[in-house]
Amino acid sequence: MTRRSAVRAGVLGLILVGGGALVGVSTGLLPTSAAAADATGAPAASAKPRTTAAVTTRTMTVGEDLDGTLGYSGDRRVVNNLVGTITGLPKTGAVKSRGSRLYEIDGRLRPTLLYGARPAWRTMQRGASNGPDIKQLEQNLKVLGYTRKGDKIATRWDADTTRSVKRWQKATGQAVDGVVDLGDVVFLPGAIRVTEVAAQLGASVAPGTPVMSGTTDERVVTVDLAADRTDIVKVGDQVTIELADGSTTTGAVSDIGTVAEGSTDAFGNPSKPTVTVTIRLDDPAASAAYSNSPVTVHIVRESRANVMAVPVASLLAVLEGGYAVEVVDADGATHLVAVKTGIFQDAWVEVTAPGGDLKTGAVVVVPS
Repeated sequence: MTRRSAVRAGVLGLILVGGGALVGVSTGLLPTSAAAADATGAPAASAKPRTTAAVTTRTMTVGEDLDGTLGYSGDRRVVNNLVGTITGLPKTGAVKSRGSRLYEIDGRLRPTLLYGARPAWRTMQRGASNGPDIKQLEQNLKVLGYTRKGDKIATRWDADTTRSVKRWQKATGQAVDGVVDLGDVVFLPGAIRVTEVAAQLGASVAPGTPVMSGTTDERVVTVDLAADRTDIVKVGDQVTIELADGSTTTGAVSDIGTVAEGSTDAFGNPSKPTVTVTIRLDDPAASAAYSNSPVTVHIVRESRANVMAVPVASLLAVLEGGYAVEVVDADGATHLVAVKTGIFQDAWVEVTAPGGDLKTGAVVVVPS
């Protein structure tokens, strides 16, 4: 027996991870060469070629798939501040942005959508006390192009404000009086995508009557994540989203809810509390064909770059614990190298050799 063969025979018994075969210590039946030998020691007439693979350097990741829903973010609600009869309403699905007419009263009054955090609450005109609503109005008139260079945007109504309002009124077919009556404008934080029209054509309305509700026009993906699993994501994490047609797009976690909500199934059994995870899309246009559609969200829980990796099938599990791989030497013989495993991904596994006996580019046997 050669010195190399004696060393092999003394190695601990192994289980082949890929094939599941047990190799006993007493028999010395450890991988020793590419060909089997007969009882006389002569090579067998036909030997099955062994399968090998090179040790590579890869980026290995641990991922998880979550069920999500593609839809729109936020809630919007429009409340009427006029008295009269509804003579015009938008269609469900319509998107109204800054400067758009929202609905119509008495065939002539058409409240305009402007952007702002504070709702309209009074008539704005010359002599009105200073207030943030005036500043909101001026900011919108500037964006819409009705102010002039040098006009100050402030909480105070001045002559410049009156002139800007008259330009807007003239351009949009309103009575040009420089006065913005309560109900002429509706302030919302942004655009509204109409999902429900509460009012009806021909109905008499008064201040406080709900007219419509909806969402923002921002497309997002939401995931109901078990409250005890929020540690797997954090705000800013990049994710991949698989759409209904199998195509993918990317996004980032923008919000993780802090209020856990539970529910019950059809039989009244309680479910685990969940929080809502919101994901903003990097390219909203990539999902334009879908609305309120189920999607799959792939998150990366851990990632390590430039690590050594071998096929999972090349691992040999040592009975006493741990793993080894069978490395092919330059002369065609083989020897075993103990390894520690890391991340498993796509039939590959991250490995490290505690003794430094395994390098990138080495060839390992992959049992079939």
